[in-house]
Amino acid sequence: MKKTISCLISALAFTGAAHAADLQPAQHADFPRYTYALTWQPGFCSTGDGCLPEQSHEVQIGLHGLWPSEPQSLITQNVPVQQWWAKGCAFFPHVHAVPALPAETRDELKVVMPQLKDDLLLHEYVKHAQCFGYPAQQFFETALKMRQAVVDGGFGDYLLGQAGQTRTRQELQDAFAKAFGTDQRRSLQLQCGKDKQGRNVLTQFWFTLKADKLASFPAAESFVDTPDGEYEDSCAEPFVLPGW
Repeated sequence: MKKTISCLISALAFTGAAHAADLQPAQHADFPRYTYALTWQPGFCSTGDGCLPEQSHEVQIGLHGLWPSEPQSLITQNVPVQQWWAKGCAFFPHVHAVPALPAETRDELKVVMPQLKDDLLLHEYVKHAQCFGYPAQQFFETALKMRQAVVDGGFGDYLLGQAGQTRTRQELQDAFAKAFGTDQRRSLQLQCGKDKQGRNVLTQFWFTLKADKLASFPAAESFVDTPDGEYEDSCAEPFVLPGW
């Protein structure tokens, strides 16, 4: 069964172009950056309310989401970025609707996304995608391809090799800069939390990307330092990368 799921992930992830799709929002496209959020799944599921019992343990690097930065139209209205983070597409007319996705895509997302009491897939679509007019399949297929590029690259290899180890922010930033050949070290933001044992564990890692270079990901030109007012790294202390 494990082999079957792994083969499904690989086959789906590499359908089409090797790089991310050139996502073109149909509306509210006046934003400069994306935050691409991946999870360190064993850490994410060991903190807070945790993940549902049916959570797959097939992957360690999971998918959280792909988030456009605040549109200029809202900045012009003096909407603080913190409000954009909190509300997202609620600033614009939209409906609370389940994304229309093929069964194969849903199956893959179920494996790689955290399975939470509140449906994360629905949340990501409603809050971060729907108001921009992205076709749901293209949006999530792009996010899945980007995840696979990280998993199969040098940074993914590094992270997977650290399971069970304690590391620091600087060590991960060094590995990130080397793997992607970038000097935009503050493109990487780390998120940590306390697990049930009281350990500081890695839960997520986010990349800040140029909106007009998304199709180049994971090339170095796609990364950009996170602006000072938006930098949210919560891993000041050394942290564990737990395994399943």
